[in-house]
Amino acid sequence: MTLCEKLSKGKFVITAEVAPPRGIDYHKVLSGLKPLKGKVDAFNVTDCQRSMVRMSSLVMSHLLLKEGFEPVLQLTCRDRNRIALQSDLLGAAALGIRNICLMTGDFTTLGDQPDAKPVFDLDSVQLIELASSLNRGCLMNGKEIDARTNFCIGAVFNPFAGPETLQVWKLEKKVKAGARFIQTQPIYDIKLAEEVSELISSTGAYPIIGLLPIKSLKMANFMKKLNPTSVPDSLVEGLERSSDPARYGWEYVVDLAKGIYEFGKGIHFMLVGKVKELANFIDYLRNNGRGNEKN
Repeated sequence: MTLCEKLSKGKFVITAEVAPPRGIDYHKVLSGLKPLKGKVDAFNVTDCQRSMVRMSSLVMSHLLLKEGFEPVLQLTCRDRNRIALQSDLLGAAALGIRNICLMTGDFTTLGDQPDAKPVFDLDSVQLIELASSLNRGCLMNGKEIDARTNFCIGAVFNPFAGPETLQVWKLEKKVKAGARFIQTQPIYDIKLAEEVSELISSTGAYPIIGLLPIKSLKMANFMKKLNPTSVPDSLVEGLERSSDPARYGWEYVVDLAKGIYEFGKGIHFMLVGKVKELANFIDYLRNNGRGNEKN
């Protein structure tokens, strides 16, 4: 059963993030994912995250698909104009890549090549509208293509990125434009996770709550610097007290995941070297939660 089919049937879905290599040797990435094969429903392949050069997300998604992993192609507006975006999406469809997650993208000054010129010809809502147009058999300019694409379109939601009314408005526009599932930025509070899940569900989209294990106090402080309200003080204090911050951060996320599994519809794990642990934890969830629900 594909990710899209699971969404249609209301199954609880688990996705995981995959970063393409900073070079051409992709074998290590594929090998590292083997413990998750058959356990994670789909793998979100990042598009030069944090504005740092990595292998093409389109190419990495194709390589995953060839090895039997279902990819979610991440595509940002940062590096491509509307011509290149449509070209890449048509290429993805031809390669059999169905799941896409579309976003505006980080600004280039945040990366390790800050002098790079950003494009941002479109924003995330316009890119979703573009993909929806391809699904109807038309380019953005209205010209027909030889066959419709069949994308399962996703987008992102950041509950910490500014005025709540603005973020909700953007979320609603993304869903109206054609986003079927919404993956969130990392959340570290179970009450907020439930509120966000309900909010996304109310728009008609499928909520997939983002979880990122924090492996050090330094990492927590960096995330708080980016979004001051994103990491609770209680989590920071726990990391400070712990003799093993990496283990504490993982267990904290595991407890959150157990709670989300009881009321939510999906979890998106942004891994930090915890592949085997995640595989074991998914087995635990599937066998012990929600009436032993199996996908």
